[in-house]
Amino acid sequence: MQTSISEVSILTIIISTLLILVLVGMVVYYLFLYQQKRFLHEKQVQELHDTFTQTLLQSKLEIQEVTLDHIAKELHANFSQLVSLININLSTILPHSSDEAREGILETKSLAKQLLLELKALSASLNTDHIMHIGFIAALNNELNRMAKTKKFNVTFSKTGEEYRLRPEHEIILFRLCQEVLNNIVNYSQAELVTAALNYQEGLFELEISDNGIGFDAGEVTKPESGKASTGLLNIRKRAALIGAEVMIESAPGAGSRVSIRIPSAATT
Repeated sequence: MQTSISEVSILTIIISTLLILVLVGMVVYYLFLYQQKRFLHEKQVQELHDTFTQTLLQSKLEIQEVTLDHIAKELHANFSQLVSLININLSTILPHSSDEAREGILETKSLAKQLLLELKALSASLNTDHIMHIGFIAALNNELNRMAKTKKFNVTFSKTGEEYRLRPEHEIILFRLCQEVLNNIVNYSQAELVTAALNYQEGLFELEISDNGIGFDAGEVTKPESGKASTGLLNIRKRAALIGAEVMIESAPGAGSRVSIRIPSAATT
């Protein structure tokens, strides 16, 4: 009788243990399903956020391009015309001017001519259709030449590899990105030497822009949460993300700066 009771107790313990194990297994399984669903949900939310952010940035850039095109047309149609009229008026006045005034008028005509050339160059750099027509390399070369003409910078530009075109919309974004880089150099670097180097490889486009200026703490100014974050450098990264480009910004106080851009073959035509 005692043996029978012992067997029943053992059997009860075994069944209870199995039931507990089954319950634990079910709890673990449902926890796993919950974590998996939570992970998928968070992933979907992040993807939606990234898509929204990218779409918003793309919209901002499209609006910016429309605005720049409008400014470019205004510069070409109105301001350039006004400068041309000033030059014509000066030419009319010149024959009737005294010898003393003649030199000043000629100098003013020269300045007006230079201003007209600068306005045309600026208008071209803002005009999206013009950039798409002449291509990224010619547009970048024009920007570098404008820098060189200021006599403040010694500019070098080199290319290696067999040249090819990127997608037109990518060339526009890349050019605006380069304008941002060059604008930072002009305004903040105090550099004397600016170097741009293009490297065309099969399946990879590389561009490097460097200067010998005062430099900056790259770690601080590229952190969004940093109080010293540079809006220009953050915009460079955002623009690069739109075309699948990898951007490396290297700099240190007193050591100049270097911006490297790499675009994989998926971004090329």
